[in-house]
Amino acid sequence: MVETDTRYLDDIFNPRSIALIGATNNKKKVGYDLVKNLRNYNGNLYLINIREQEIDGTKAFRSILDVEDEVDLAIISIPSHGVEDALEECGRKGVKGVVIISAGFSEIGNVESENRINDISKRFGMRLIGPNSIGMTNNLTGLNATFTMNSKHGHIAFISQSGALGAAIIYKTVYEDIGFSKFISIGNMVDVDFCSLLKYLSHDKDTKSIALYMEGLEDGKKFISVAKECSMKKPIIALKSGRSKAGARATSSHTGSLAGSDSIYDAAFRQAGILRADTIDDLLDSAKVFNQPMLRKNRVAILTNAGGPGILATDECEAQGLKIPELNDGTKASLKRILSPYASVNNPIDTIAQADYNQYYSSIKILEEDEDIDAILSIIVVPTYAKIGMNTHAKAIVDAWSRKKPIVTCFMSGEVATSSIRYMLINKIPSYPSPERAASALGSLWKYSEWYNARNG
Repeated sequence: MVETDTRYLDDIFNPRSIALIGATNNKKKVGYDLVKNLRNYNGNLYLINIREQEIDGTKAFRSILDVEDEVDLAIISIPSHGVEDALEECGRKGVKGVVIISAGFSEIGNVESENRINDISKRFGMRLIGPNSIGMTNNLTGLNATFTMNSKHGHIAFISQSGALGAAIIYKTVYEDIGFSKFISIGNMVDVDFCSLLKYLSHDKDTKSIALYMEGLEDGKKFISVAKECSMKKPIIALKSGRSKAGARATSSHTGSLAGSDSIYDAAFRQAGILRADTIDDLLDSAKVFNQPMLRKNRVAILTNAGGPGILATDECEAQGLKIPELNDGTKASLKRILSPYASVNNPIDTIAQADYNQYYSSIKILEEDEDIDAILSIIVVPTYAKIGMNTHAKAIVDAWSRKKPIVTCFMSGEVATSSIRYMLINKIPSYPSPERAASALGSLWKYSEWYNARNG
């Protein structure tokens, strides 16, 4: 892999001008979707098509060499047999970064052409994402250089080794109100790979956590070294497929990557401080919890308006290495003064369904002041017979949270909870649909905090 200074990746993520090679009026082609998505880009956009003179009401050029102005980023979306010539012209033009959408290279055995692409990019000093990529985004600037839908802006960077899975996850995150700082489909990794991007994203102020979907690596030692350095700045969560023998075979046939022993990946991830996710939900649940403060220790208070969910959360917290300690006498006395006589002030704390705004607000304030508690897990079940809406509790949580300690929430009851969950996310409090997922995410925050604290005193 080429290891040019990662600052040159800025020409890909923050280009002043873009040329789209393969832009088209044909709605059945990827180039059409790229044109539509790039309309939100604020810089100069040049559309390249050898046959069409005008595309979507904009003048088209036959070649990138016909563009008089400088071009920072070129996006290539043409049949594979034309990519080498197009890339050569990009080099002659002085293009700094290229994203190759075109497929038909090493993933189908066409290694020779892919090697020639690599040689061309090296010769001209261009950084290259792909080939066989669905593109990339920078949601801070509104740049969507993909042929899938716009994702929402947030502070999770997502790097995917599978284009189709990456697109599916974008749809999922839009539905769930999860935002990305950047999305990168790395394709066949001729040049820009996981290591290049981790180095770049470790310094990206808009990125708070990094989520990876990976199928295999070619240079594991280098990855561990780079990832460990990145983990000292921000958390990395990885979903590594191919855990089973059958899955490893499927991985090899899909990308041609070296799948490797799953136990080796486990050990490598632990060494580098990478959190390993088991599912897509686990990947996203963990990634979004890192807008919270770090944990000093692992003592959690569970605050709920229903007993059963609190018990489920307790079980999962224990499984995640979190402690659910007995509350001290002072905290219990304070809670008894504000809650119903029927409430339980043990941990989990069951406020019962009738708890109103003031009671829930005060409960969180009391737990925040308890020096023996490091984090709060709040669970709300729709109080059907108490006539108190979920939004009442949501507002109490947001108003009470001082940001001194991490807090995660669970609003159960499906669509009934939608507005409450959205209110949480707007106010930078992660929310989950089940107690177990909320507890698991808090476990991820603890595991990273423990790893980080051990290396920083």
